[in-house]
Amino acid sequence: MTTDVDVLIVGSGPAGCSTALHLAKFAPALAQRCVVLEKSSHPRHKLCGGGLVVDVDTILHNLGLDLNDVPHVDATWAHLNFQGRGTRTRPHGDIAFHVVRRREFDLWLADRVRDTGIPIHEHTEVLALHRHPDHVVVETSRGTFRARAVIGADGTKGMVRRTIAGDSGAMARLLEVMIPPPASGDVPPDEAVFDFRHIPHGVQGYYWSFPMVIEGRAMRNLGIYDSRVVDDAPLSGSLKRYLEQELAAQGVALADCKLEGHPIHLYSQRSVLSAPHILLVGDAAGADPLLGEGISPALGYGELAARALIDAFASGDLEFHDYTRRVHRSPLGRSLRRRLFTARLVYGMTRPAVHRFMWWHMRPFVHHFIREFVFGWARSSEPSRLPAGAVPTLQPQAHH
Repeated sequence: MTTDVDVLIVGSGPAGCSTALHLAKFAPALAQRCVVLEKSSHPRHKLCGGGLVVDVDTILHNLGLDLNDVPHVDATWAHLNFQGRGTRTRPHGDIAFHVVRRREFDLWLADRVRDTGIPIHEHTEVLALHRHPDHVVVETSRGTFRARAVIGADGTKGMVRRTIAGDSGAMARLLEVMIPPPASGDVPPDEAVFDFRHIPHGVQGYYWSFPMVIEGRAMRNLGIYDSRVVDDAPLSGSLKRYLEQELAAQGVALADCKLEGHPIHLYSQRSVLSAPHILLVGDAAGADPLLGEGISPALGYGELAARALIDAFASGDLEFHDYTRRVHRSPLGRSLRRRLFTARLVYGMTRPAVHRFMWWHMRPFVHHFIREFVFGWARSSEPSRLPAGAVPTLQPQAHH
């Protein structure tokens, strides 16, 4: 049996849910002809640092949602360090950023999608895509769908992305562990650390330590991110070894931790973002190359995809020839381009003296750059009300 839909969203993480929620906000009639597929079920584990920057607050506000309905902690300051010194920053407001567990944040978003009447089919894995001139046939583990438009929100390794882009694109790497807070340390328990000390050894990124709460217990989320944006730069040693050193400095043995890792598909101006009847969003389209930050771009991609869908169905042209241009020219796209340029510049400089000068003596410039050119790209607007009777009003509910 084949189910016909207008819009099929593959993946119910932040990018897929954002696409659905923005459709419900801007075009409720089209949203009612939309289905979301999820290969797992919520709540599900997702490897992620869980940092939510100011742009997440802005986008959620525009959707009429309140992050206070999700369990989270606030990192009051972010320390940017190199060899034990650096600067601390609050890019916007009185905190640096929020930290969530993705299983809780993604469940909350998925429930908000369900509140609009858009169904999420869980335990539904995409097995194959067949592209036709006026639709896409999607074979899944629980039946076949025929869609006029497919949104690939299925991440770095997703079937939709691989169908139209193969394995092309820059890939970053990260490793992550969770540990109890150290008994003593240089950083207060409610503050976050980004440490760039491993750049001279070829790590094109940073070590991080974020505060987190898991089932009511204070924890630290520790990891190491390597962007690999400078193709020919060698890595001396391994990410695992550097993370092991960081843990040992806090009196923790890596062997006693649950180590997890995965690749991240990064944004590039050369990325393939669409094909006839197919759009990519979230990590499938490309995450932030500078910090590996993916949640706020995912939410931003969702709005861009929803607007592209609305225009396409209004005109009857679902080729999506202009979607890539829309992304690149959007405030999100401009921010991602700046982050890519900065990542190549900063991570390509391996002389310790250069980094000491930058992190130790250029603090006002670093703070200004982060505030004005990295974050704050999302624009605030008053939450739109959906037409009466079209779909239910979004009603955030807490899940603890």
